[in-house]
Amino acid sequence: MKASLIIPAWNAEKTIEDCILSAIDADKCPDEILIVDDCSDDKTADIVLQLKKDHTRIKLLKMQKNSGPSTARDYGVNQAKGEIIFFTDSDTVFLKNTFSNCLSTFKKYKADAVSGIYYPEPINSGKTQYYKALFFYYHFMKYKKPFPYQTFNGQIGAIKKKVYMDIGGYNKDILWGMDYENEELGRRIIKGYSLYLDPFFQVKHNFPNFNKLTRTYFLRVSTWMLIFMNDLKFETKGPANVDSGFAAISIPITFFSLFLAILFSINYIIVFIIFLIIWLNGYFKFYKFIFETRPKFLIYSLLLNIWFSSVISFGAIWGLLKWIFGKRAVIKKA
Repeated sequence: MKASLIIPAWNAEKTIEDCILSAIDADKCPDEILIVDDCSDDKTADIVLQLKKDHTRIKLLKMQKNSGPSTARDYGVNQAKGEIIFFTDSDTVFLKNTFSNCLSTFKKYKADAVSGIYYPEPINSGKTQYYKALFFYYHFMKYKKPFPYQTFNGQIGAIKKKVYMDIGGYNKDILWGMDYENEELGRRIIKGYSLYLDPFFQVKHNFPNFNKLTRTYFLRVSTWMLIFMNDLKFETKGPANVDSGFAAISIPITFFSLFLAILFSINYIIVFIIFLIIWLNGYFKFYKFIFETRPKFLIYSLLLNIWFSSVISFGAIWGLLKWIFGKRAVIKKA
């Protein structure tokens, strides 16, 4: 079964070469690697063309105007010859077994689409980057085998081309800035096809710094709340499941109730204990994982978890307020 790898790229001169070469060096590398240049104004295209001289499976496609990764992926799929389409971002690095693990999941589980995860060691350095990599990795790897899932991961995912074409690809009517295209695509996939998450289908990734991740969490969760209020469904597994969701929201309430207990009334201790239990129920095993595997990073993980959980809570409140006051659309109306 032939496969194609599609890499949307915009101003990716610092990362695109490592991404492409790691794919070529991996086992069962796809038959063609399509780099979709989304109107870069740096040396991205020149680097790809230079690599193409030594690797005939590389193809450079150019968008007519800057349109974002989802439109670039769609364009790549239309040009692809493979029956299986792999997607990744231009700032990832493949492991030796990335493709082979995914193809095994297609065969063993008769999957129509497979989402992957990030390797626990980020490409770029920084405590926030390390925390994000470990947090994402733990919440999927703990299941230890592929499982049905409802979000497609365009940063590291694969889908049968026929399925992608049948469901119409990425939705181009999602409002700008909503950052919801992978969730929306996944929900359409599972209406008629099987989507699995394979925790062994991994790539290394460049993660955002503290400030950018703070903004990203706030905006993504505020958007997610608009979706949640429509269907009232958490993800079944992973960092957005019901336990993790309530644990994140409980953290600022835990500290606020402790503050009230100290200043006003000891009765608030009851509230503090209740939400402390909810917090630990959601995150204790993650802290235990950090303690057992990277004990020196435990304090940083705890502090960053408290901060980002608080950001998630305020993002959820902001999204709920938007929903209450009528700003509920995430997709353009026909």
